Amino acid sequence: MLVGSVADAATALRQQWPDKTSPGYLDAARLVRLAVEGSCCPRTAFEAFIRAAGQQGILVARRRSRAHDWLDAAARP
Repeated sequence: MLVGSVADAATALRQQWPDKTSPGYLDAARLVRLAVEGSCCPRTAFEAFIRAAGQQGILVARRRSRAHDWLDAAARP
């Protein structure tokens, strides 16, 4: 599953995970839920999701496109 937003992360967290009792998973699930509700920073929640997926060995990183790099560069002061 391609996860690109907090809403996608919430969906992914409801899928099968190797260990849904691990502290990293539980923290990510809590923060993503709070972000969806509007009481947590989406970036913080998404970073927790990425960390949990990495800890469980299910993170498959895709190389960023040149368009992303260009947009990031354009947004810098």
